[in-house]
Amino acid sequence: MFRGESVVAEVTHQSPQDNAKELRESQRRYAQILEAVKSYAYSVEVRDGLPSPTWHSEGCAAVTGYAPEELASEPNLWIDMVHPDDREMIRRYVDRILANEDVPPIERRIRCKDGTLRWVQDTIVLHRNQAGRLVRYDGLVMDTTERKQMEDRFRRLFESAPDGMIVVDSNGQIILVNAQVEKLFGYAQRELLGQSVETLVPERFRGTHLSHRLSYTATLHSRSMGAHGDLYGVRKDGSEFPAEISLSSIGTRNEAQICAAIRDIGGRKRMEQTLREQEAQFLAAQQIQEHLLPDAPPRLPGFDIAGACYPAEFAAGDYFDFVPLSRECMGVVVADVSGHGIGPALLAASTQAHLRSLAETPAEIDEILSRINRFLIREAQGEHFVTLLLARLDHQSRILAYANAGHPSGYILDGAGRLRTSLTSTGYPLGIVAKAEFPAGDPTQLAPGDTVLLLTDGLLEAMSSDGDSFGTERTLDVFSANRTKPAAEIIRSIYQAVQEFTGGTLLVDDVTLVVIKVDSEAAG
Repeated sequence: MFRGESVVAEVTHQSPQDNAKELRESQRRYAQILEAVKSYAYSVEVRDGLPSPTWHSEGCAAVTGYAPEELASEPNLWIDMVHPDDREMIRRYVDRILANEDVPPIERRIRCKDGTLRWVQDTIVLHRNQAGRLVRYDGLVMDTTERKQMEDRFRRLFESAPDGMIVVDSNGQIILVNAQVEKLFGYAQRELLGQSVETLVPERFRGTHLSHRLSYTATLHSRSMGAHGDLYGVRKDGSEFPAEISLSSIGTRNEAQICAAIRDIGGRKRMEQTLREQEAQFLAAQQIQEHLLPDAPPRLPGFDIAGACYPAEFAAGDYFDFVPLSRECMGVVVADVSGHGIGPALLAASTQAHLRSLAETPAEIDEILSRINRFLIREAQGEHFVTLLLARLDHQSRILAYANAGHPSGYILDGAGRLRTSLTSTGYPLGIVAKAEFPAGDPTQLAPGDTVLLLTDGLLEAMSSDGDSFGTERTLDVFSANRTKPAAEIIRSIYQAVQEFTGGTLLVDDVTLVVIKVDSEAAG
């Protein structure tokens, strides 16, 4: 009381301007206090089972915008400010209170005096007389708008997550799921609420899952499940799917809640299995191809011969071979099987086997190709085909004969680097037309200094960054410019030119080259 009198005395000695300034400052501080207030109390006397006028604390102005006297003077204001959709719920709630029933806190929306909509939570404490009859109840109203907004943002994020999201309490009971869970497991959201999370785990894993869950609840840290084995979920219809699950804690140690993000990785598993199978096929194809290629070129007096295959991928569809023929002749084969992988590799192996077998017979090269074609028609069944150039080199007479089954032309240059002749196609690719014929082209008498180039279309079709193909003209220019080098060097020079032309990028198709050089001093 003494402090209050001293303040009055001090104020009365100030000027009116100072008093006004002090009043404004006091009002400002009071407004700041009201703005910070997020809750207020009220008390309701109950007489004969009916509520009497209610007392409201000053904080009601900060929460609702209405002063205590406004709420006291308008008996229905407390319900009128409640959102229309929540009024019936609140009336039933008050009926329970007046029926002397202990009630839990309740949340509702209210329309404040300024028209804004807020969420508030009402917590009730009942007061009974010695007879147990309700005589008063006190309420604490707390503004929960910010929390509700945060919850709303969380729920929208929760619902929009691409994975199935499940929140469980410390007992493992499901308390929240999103729409993706319905798609993953086939349960409606309402069917899962309150159920044990082990419901979604295959029965054979439930014991282990329970142990892991209890261990995780004791530590509460973010981690991925499945470190010690694959995880599976079980749908409502009993079907299972492989799952990837990440866990995180969104509660406290006293009120642990676990959020699990669940993803169906069945598609990824199938893709991984497909990739493993493809890798196995490519490995097999590569091993098959390694056995197709000759270990070394043949050594023939008066000739320098070399061959090389540069795969564009893991396993090439090209191959070349040197095959002994009758009458002191050697067969030179360059072939390209359509496609890549185990199927084409097996077809290439079959082609080589048939050709080597037929090479031991007195058949001419055109007949050899006709017979191989009939074999491949049955074996390939229209899925693949083979382009193949078979040349027969008589190293005594230096006569080169050939038959070309739909393969790119070979080329013969003279000692001056001029094009002598082209070994053009003489028939269809092998494995397409059952009764196709493969007539031999005109034989060529090789002269000292002549050079023969056999190739596959991967060389001609190699593309630059501008979209130009390497083509025949560039091939012959590089071939001619390097003709004086040893056969193996010519091949390396051509391949290096192709790499430079493409800018060092990976080739689209395999490149296979065979070079046959006639010594410039070979006897006539």
